[in-house]
Amino acid sequence: MGVKININELLNSHKPKNGKFYIVAIDGRGGAGKSNLGKYLTGVLHDFLIINGDDYFEPVENQVVWGAFNNERFIEDVIDPIQSSSKFLFRPYNWNSGPRYLDMPKTIKRGICIERCYSFEFDIDWDLKIWVETPKDICRQRGMARETMPKDRVRLAWETVWQPRETDYIEKTHPQEIADIIVYGTKPFEDQIV
Repeated sequence: MGVKININELLNSHKPKNGKFYIVAIDGRGGAGKSNLGKYLTGVLHDFLIINGDDYFEPVENQVVWGAFNNERFIEDVIDPIQSSSKFLFRPYNWNSGPRYLDMPKTIKRGICIERCYSFEFDIDWDLKIWVETPKDICRQRGMARETMPKDRVRLAWETVWQPRETDYIEKTHPQEIADIIVYGTKPFEDQIV
């Protein structure tokens, strides 16, 4: 077992870049374990708001995929407001009956973690970038297991749209090189981060 990263010590080693609160990115392939890492960090990073970018995954008209990230809305609701304020209106898409979007006012105290695929490419001066490294095949297996759509359509979506898009992003962005921390989605997070 390697050395555990003390994430609080790492953050406390410098003041927030915006002078107010820390902004942390959690990035990785779909199915890498980002959401589980976010849940784990709620017990480690006290007074941090954890935002799941999947809340801005919305239906689309497409023969293969049934949804996609609404980047425009996510930038308008989350990314732009946190550049200058600790308060913003989080509006996740509502897949159930009722209003299309749910209005959830949020206040950042010590910091915010944004857990989402492609998060490194948002125009933010991140205080910390975490990449969750998990083999592509394991990510696909996990992703396919959690979907409720017909399995043939799910396989087609993952193999022909989502994973090729992620591979393009990885080749363009080199997240493993620009990340401050790399954690492994196939190992317990408590063995890697405290």
